Amino acid sequence: MTYMRAKTYMMKAYILIAIFFCLAAGCHTKKEGREQMPLPEIPVNTPQTRNVVYSYEYPAYLEAEQTVNLVARVSGFLERVGYTPGQEVKAGQTLFIIEPKPYEDQVNAALAGVNTAESQLAYAKASFEKMKEAVRTKAVSEIDYLQSESSYNSALADLQNAKAQLNTARINLNYCYIKAPFDGKVTRNLVDRANFVAGSVSPTTLATMYKDRQMYAYFNMAYPEYLNLPATGTKQATNDSLRFLTVSDAANPQHQWKGQLDYTSPNVDLQTGTVGVRAIIDNPEQQLLSGMYVKIHVPYRYVSNALLIPETSIGTNQTGRFVYILGTDNRVELKPVTVGVLEPDGMREIVSGIRPGDRYIVDALMSVRPGMQIKPKNK
Repeated sequence: MTYMRAKTYMMKAYILIAIFFCLAAGCHTKKEGREQMPLPEIPVNTPQTRNVVYSYEYPAYLEAEQTVNLVARVSGFLERVGYTPGQEVKAGQTLFIIEPKPYEDQVNAALAGVNTAESQLAYAKASFEKMKEAVRTKAVSEIDYLQSESSYNSALADLQNAKAQLNTARINLNYCYIKAPFDGKVTRNLVDRANFVAGSVSPTTLATMYKDRQMYAYFNMAYPEYLNLPATGTKQATNDSLRFLTVSDAANPQHQWKGQLDYTSPNVDLQTGTVGVRAIIDNPEQQLLSGMYVKIHVPYRYVSNALLIPETSIGTNQTGRFVYILGTDNRVELKPVTVGVLEPDGMREIVSGIRPGDRYIVDALMSVRPGMQIKPKNK
């Protein structure tokens, strides 16, 4: 009897223990259900829509619209430097004076020579007129008449020669005053005042002057790329986005200027397969300098209402470029995309693969995978 009672107690104890563990397991399962991991919150956005322009980029160097070496055309001591190096000067402004006194004397001497020649011509002309009357009456011989005519013609030639010498003397005197041929800037003077400068035999360069309100950029285009430029007179060519090229400072790309192509070489270089091209750029603030290295962006294609997303939101795998977008139930989907032009602000055109309303993962490409469910956070 005691044995049976003990066995009954043991059975009840096992049943109670089993019930306890079952209840404990059930509570633990419910607790785990309540503490399920929350969905990750990932920034998403929709593509931007805007117009984009495709362009070719070329290295180029700048030259001033006009560059002139100011040289001494007469010899003498440099008496004056009439400008501040690097300053803006006006057309006609006197920049250098080479001692004019010897050349003023030459002008005066030549002027005296003209006066003398005019007097001699007047005498020779009067004598010749008298000889013409005398030869009719046989008062003088034919030989005397011919000598008088020769003297008159010689006096005419002497006057012309004297006038030519006067003109030369005046020109040389003008060469003593070296003036600015146009509005522009002048380099530092290469010869200081009181130094002797050589003239026409071996001209001395005194300075260089630049006309830089407009600048020229010279570069070479690959011929196939040149063929892609919009043809003159087409709708694409009249689009302002394609009519004007962009010039940027190679060292500071954010500094940009507008320009236009104004010259194309009539031939293709056989060795390089390129076409020589020149662009003209307005330079009203004179920020561009001759010899400056720049980058030229030549537009060739215009796309309206293009889709763009940040370059950092585009991934790369073995098959190419891709974007993560949100599908049904906010689950991540991998979409292969074809990309286009990269804009200066880091936005990349998407040619195909996504649509305007698609939501894409902005900047968590390493944290998501296809099929993963997320909680989108609009950015």
